[in-house]
Amino acid sequence: MTRRRDDLDLADTLYVVRDNLGRADAFLTAAEGLIEQPGVVGEDEDDEPDGSDDEALGRRRDHVAHLVESAKLAVRAAIYSGGQLAVEIDRYRAESSRAVTTTALHKPRGRT
Repeated sequence: MTRRRDDLDLADTLYVVRDNLGRADAFLTAAEGLIEQPGVVGEDEDDEPDGSDDEALGRRRDHVAHLVESAKLAVRAAIYSGGQLAVEIDRYRAESSRAVTTTALHKPRGRT
């Protein structure tokens, strides 16, 4: 059994959706782990950490921001790919519907 080109396109697009959602999950899980570390977010203004702690905190905040931004981009890519997938499925259904209608119209009739 051979697969049609449309079937391959749908499978590839679905893979892209799943891959991007998996990436978003990984980015958000990593960001969540960093946020849960003490001192990453919500540090009191009254505390005056020494320079090394301040630099480490800044790097971790930058890392969290990068992970969250990457997750947002992955989700947007998945949404876009999901939209493409929906269009392809609608097109496939419309073609299938036309094929059924055309076959029914050209069906040989028995003699009466």
